[in-house]
Amino acid sequence: MFVVVTLVSSAGTASAAPTASFTFAPTAPVVAQPVTFTFTGACDATPCRITWRWFTDGGSSLGTTMGEGEVISYAFSAVGTYSVVAKITNATSTHGSATATQAVAVHATYQETTRRVGYGAWRGATTVGVAGGYRVAGGAASMLFTGSDITYVGRTGPSRGIATVRVDGTVAGTVDLYAPSAGSLSFPVTGLLAGTHRIGIRSTNTKNPASSGTAISLDEFVVGSTHVDDNAYLVTYDRWAGSRNTAASGGTVRTSASAGAATTLSFTARSVTWVTATGPAHGLASIAIDGVQVATVDNYSATPAWQVKRTFAGLVAGSHTITIRVLGTHSAGSTGNRVTVDAFVVQ
Repeated sequence: MFVVVTLVSSAGTASAAPTASFTFAPTAPVVAQPVTFTFTGACDATPCRITWRWFTDGGSSLGTTMGEGEVISYAFSAVGTYSVVAKITNATSTHGSATATQAVAVHATYQETTRRVGYGAWRGATTVGVAGGYRVAGGAASMLFTGSDITYVGRTGPSRGIATVRVDGTVAGTVDLYAPSAGSLSFPVTGLLAGTHRIGIRSTNTKNPASSGTAISLDEFVVGSTHVDDNAYLVTYDRWAGSRNTAASGGTVRTSASAGAATTLSFTARSVTWVTATGPAHGLASIAIDGVQVATVDNYSATPAWQVKRTFAGLVAGSHTITIRVLGTHSAGSTGNRVTVDAFVVQ
């Protein structure tokens, strides 16, 4: 089946052949975002057929079919630059045709709360058949809360270790997260005085003899009836603390001023942009890609600036890992060593 559209040529002498051109929006789409392609060429002999395909370097010489018609909607499933070709074929016996090609750069944005962004030893994880995700690590996590009770919820499994739970620095208990199969475990702490407290979990680097690993996990904290997910900015991972700021790309950021604190993202693309912030109390950070240092940046500025972009392009096709590491030092004009993670953009 094909779609037939009637396009009227502009007034005047009829064209000798169809013409091809098109527009698309949004012009900088993200992965899985529908893009509207609108054909703007002309048909010289109706009816005309308009077909759409995309091509990539190293892909099929036949391209990938996107659809037919004057206007189509299409969502790209992966990061990359796609050569989109619109072809118009007229209805004459010679089947005159024309094509137009445009490059569509599709990117992905990972906010600092995304589980794909790692902090210290913490990494995002999922369990097959279980909704949602969680984080695992051999490190520590904490959260400020107000209330008289709180519950730590972790994911159990055959490779989980033993965690210590503290409230305001005092040990509330230890939790063995080992289980023969994936599951969930809740550890409540009750009877606290009214006011603000801090709960912390930390790996003991020990395990049940039956376990194959020592990593601990964080699914959520529950304060009263409020559930705080592991990806919430309220949770501090190792030395990375979250905060709100409406000027940030996603409304929240994570920051650290501790030397050696690191954040990572693994991605598949040729370019990655670290979205950060600069200001009078910001310091130095080193950037490594695939374990090789590629830059040292100074995030000091006399006045605060948000959504500052540091782009590293020209990577070979394939999978990469970017690591941002706090150096714990600053330039002469700065008053602090702060480094901010707002988001990562890959394309």
